[in-house]
Amino acid sequence: MSNIQSAENKTAIWKIALLCLVSGLLNTLLNYFINGVCGLPLYVDTLFTVAVYFSVGLLPALITAILLLFNTFKYIYIMNLEVETALWTYLFVFCVILEVLLVFSFRKKLKPLDTDFRKNPSLYAFINLAPLFMLIAVLDCIMISVTGGIIDYILATLSVPKAYYPEDSFKLGLLSNNVSLLTASILSRVPINIVDRFFVIFGGYGVSLVYRKILGRNIIYPLV
Repeated sequence: MSNIQSAENKTAIWKIALLCLVSGLLNTLLNYFINGVCGLPLYVDTLFTVAVYFSVGLLPALITAILLLFNTFKYIYIMNLEVETALWTYLFVFCVILEVLLVFSFRKKLKPLDTDFRKNPSLYAFINLAPLFMLIAVLDCIMISVTGGIIDYILATLSVPKAYYPEDSFKLGLLSNNVSLLTASILSRVPINIVDRFFVIFGGYGVSLVYRKILGRNIIYPLV
């Protein structure tokens, strides 16, 4: 019996590892499609990371967060950015890690609501989940804006070459009104993040429902 359980554990870990890898790639592909193809100024390259958390827990989500490295490769090989510029963008991985930890901090409130929804996937059950997701999205927006703004400020202070981002237009407007660089770096992110965090949190949960079906009910989740 122990051999069977051991084999099941190994299978589960391989499935989770593959899920992390695929989700990291999907994050990059989705971000490229939204930004590069559709031209929308939204950052949704953490949606599948959040989906991994809702599916299999904290550690796999953190591993997926680290795979933001795929974005760096995208900048170098697809968008033809200088290697140095592309590598510096990886600092924003701290934003993703903090986002995962933020969602994790709500685990005690999320678990019973999630269990109710999965047992009875109705509109009523989702309405119970929605306010908590909205709160997480708003807090996420604030945290990501502050963290990303501080990183952007540090890079600007060090005169590190950087790519153009949608929030730079907002930042130039704030700077022209004598707003400090740090404040402008933070506030310029809010109009974008207040929209894309809702897509990431709600969309991430929706994708997680698909992930759970793919993984199967009998999978053992040792890392939740």
